[in-house]
Amino acid sequence: MTKGDMTQARVLKIEKGDTITLPAEFIEKIGHQYGLTILIMKDGNVKMYPVDSSRVMYLKLVIDKLSKSFLEELTMVFMEVGLEDILFTSGICQAADQCFYECYFTPQQLSVEVNALNDRLNKITGVKQVLLQDVPT
Repeated sequence: MTKGDMTQARVLKIEKGDTITLPAEFIEKIGHQYGLTILIMKDGNVKMYPVDSSRVMYLKLVIDKLSKSFLEELTMVFMEVGLEDILFTSGICQAADQCFYECYFTPQQLSVEVNALNDRLNKITGVKQVLLQDVPT
Protein backbone atom coordinates (compact mmCIF):
# COMPACT_ATOMS: atom_id res chain seq x y z
CA MET A 1 0.00 0.00 0.00
CA THR A 2 1.38 3.39 -0.92
CA LYS A 3 0.90 6.61 1.00
CA GLY A 4 -2.32 8.33 -0.05
CA ASP A 5 -4.21 5.14 -0.94
CA MET A 6 -7.76 5.24 0.43
CA THR A 7 -8.43 1.52 0.16
CA GLN A 8 -6.62 -1.76 -0.01
CA ALA A 9 -8.04 -4.86 -1.70
CA ARG A 10 -7.35 -8.52 -1.88
CA VAL A 11 -9.39 -11.29 -3.52
CA LEU A 12 -9.94 -14.01 -0.90
CA LYS A 13 -11.38 -17.51 -1.19
CA ILE A 14 -14.83 -17.93 0.39
CA GLU A 15 -15.28 -21.17 2.31
CA LYS A 16 -17.83 -22.56 4.77
CA GLY A 17 -17.07 -22.10 8.44
CA ASP A 18 -17.18 -19.57 11.27
CA THR A 19 -13.72 -18.03 10.95
CA ILE A 20 -12.59 -15.31 8.57
CA THR A 21 -8.90 -15.26 7.73
CA LEU A 22 -7.54 -11.94 6.49
CA PRO A 23 -4.10 -10.91 5.27
CA ALA A 24 -1.70 -9.86 8.05
CA GLU A 25 -1.53 -6.24 6.88
CA PHE A 26 -5.34 -6.00 7.07
CA ILE A 27 -5.36 -7.37 10.63
CA GLU A 28 -2.65 -4.93 11.73
CA LYS A 29 -4.59 -1.97 10.32
CA ILE A 30 -7.99 -3.10 11.71
CA GLY A 31 -6.67 -3.38 15.26
CA HIS A 32 -9.71 -5.25 16.67
CA GLN A 33 -10.07 -8.89 17.64
CA TYR A 34 -13.64 -9.43 16.40
CA GLY A 35 -15.68 -8.56 13.34
CA LEU A 36 -19.45 -8.24 13.00
CA THR A 37 -20.18 -9.80 9.62
CA ILE A 38 -23.52 -9.02 7.98
CA LEU A 39 -25.02 -10.65 4.89
CA ILE A 40 -27.27 -8.14 3.11
CA MET A 41 -30.05 -10.31 1.78
CA LYS A 42 -31.28 -8.11 -1.08
CA ASP A 43 -27.94 -8.08 -2.94
CA GLY A 44 -25.88 -10.87 -1.36
CA ASN A 45 -23.13 -8.47 -0.26
CA VAL A 46 -21.23 -9.07 2.96
CA LYS A 47 -20.01 -6.23 5.19
CA MET A 48 -17.67 -6.55 8.13
CA TYR A 49 -17.38 -4.11 11.01
CA PRO A 50 -14.43 -4.51 13.40
CA VAL A 51 -15.55 -4.56 17.06
CA ASP A 52 -13.79 -4.82 20.43
CA SER A 53 -16.05 -7.51 21.87
CA SER A 54 -17.56 -10.80 20.78
CA ARG A 55 -20.93 -9.53 22.05
CA VAL A 56 -22.98 -7.58 19.52
CA MET A 57 -26.73 -6.99 19.68
CA TYR A 58 -29.34 -7.05 16.93
CA LEU A 59 -32.37 -4.77 17.13
CA LYS A 60 -35.40 -5.14 14.87
CA LEU A 61 -38.44 -2.89 15.09
CA VAL A 62 -41.73 -3.68 13.36
CA ILE A 63 -43.49 -0.37 12.75
CA ASP A 64 -46.76 0.85 11.27
CA LYS A 65 -45.10 3.16 8.79
CA LEU A 66 -41.81 4.92 8.28
CA SER A 67 -42.39 8.55 9.22
CA LYS A 68 -40.43 11.60 10.19
CA SER A 69 -41.84 11.43 13.73
CA PHE A 70 -40.73 7.78 14.10
CA LEU A 71 -37.21 8.66 13.00
CA GLU A 72 -37.11 11.67 15.34
CA GLU A 73 -38.31 9.61 18.33
CA LEU A 74 -35.87 6.80 17.52
CA THR A 75 -33.00 9.28 17.29
CA MET A 76 -33.98 10.75 20.67
CA VAL A 77 -34.10 7.30 22.30
CA PHE A 78 -30.72 6.37 20.82
CA MET A 79 -29.21 9.61 22.15
CA GLU A 80 -30.73 8.97 25.61
CA VAL A 81 -29.25 5.46 25.86
CA GLY A 82 -25.82 6.13 24.32
CA LEU A 83 -26.36 4.69 20.84
CA GLU A 84 -25.10 7.60 18.77
CA ASP A 85 -22.70 5.33 16.86
CA ILE A 86 -24.64 2.39 15.40
CA LEU A 87 -22.54 -0.23 13.55
CA PHE A 88 -25.07 -0.89 10.77
CA THR A 89 -28.64 0.18 10.13
CA SER A 90 -31.26 -0.75 7.56
CA GLY A 91 -34.95 -0.24 6.95
CA ILE A 92 -37.59 -1.41 4.52
CA CYS A 93 -41.31 -1.02 3.96
CA GLN A 94 -42.94 -4.09 2.42
CA ALA A 95 -46.39 -2.47 2.46
CA ALA A 96 -47.79 0.88 3.53
CA ASP A 97 -48.46 -0.42 7.05
CA GLN A 98 -45.63 -2.95 7.43
CA CYS A 99 -42.17 -1.48 7.84
CA PHE A 100 -39.04 -2.79 9.51
CA TYR A 101 -36.02 -1.05 10.99
CA GLU A 102 -32.96 -2.97 12.10
CA CYS A 103 -29.53 -2.18 13.48
CA TYR A 104 -26.53 -3.67 15.22
CA PHE A 105 -24.59 -2.26 18.17
CA THR A 106 -22.31 -3.34 20.99
CA PRO A 107 -23.91 -3.43 24.46
CA GLN A 108 -20.90 -1.54 25.90
CA GLN A 109 -22.26 1.55 24.11
CA LEU A 110 -25.41 1.51 26.24
CA SER A 111 -25.74 3.86 29.19
CA VAL A 112 -28.80 1.87 30.37
CA GLU A 113 -29.66 -1.82 30.81
CA VAL A 114 -30.91 -3.72 27.76
CA ASN A 115 -34.36 -4.11 29.40
CA ALA A 116 -34.62 -0.33 29.79
CA LEU A 117 -33.79 0.11 26.09
CA ASN A 118 -36.46 -2.44 25.20
CA ASP A 119 -39.07 -0.61 27.32
CA ARG A 120 -38.13 2.76 25.84
CA LEU A 121 -38.32 1.46 22.24
CA ASN A 122 -41.79 0.00 22.87
CA LYS A 123 -43.03 3.52 23.75
CA ILE A 124 -42.12 5.00 20.36
CA THR A 125 -45.19 5.96 18.36
CA GLY A 126 -45.98 3.35 15.70
CA VAL A 127 -43.76 0.56 17.07
CA LYS A 128 -45.66 -2.74 16.94
CA GLN A 129 -42.88 -5.10 18.01
CA VAL A 130 -39.32 -4.92 19.38
CA LEU A 131 -36.86 -7.77 18.89
CA LEU A 132 -33.59 -7.31 20.78
CA GLN A 133 -31.11 -10.20 20.88
CA ASP A 134 -27.47 -11.18 20.86
CA VAL A 135 -25.87 -11.92 17.49
CA PRO A 136 -24.62 -15.53 17.40
CA THR A 137 -20.85 -16.02 17.53
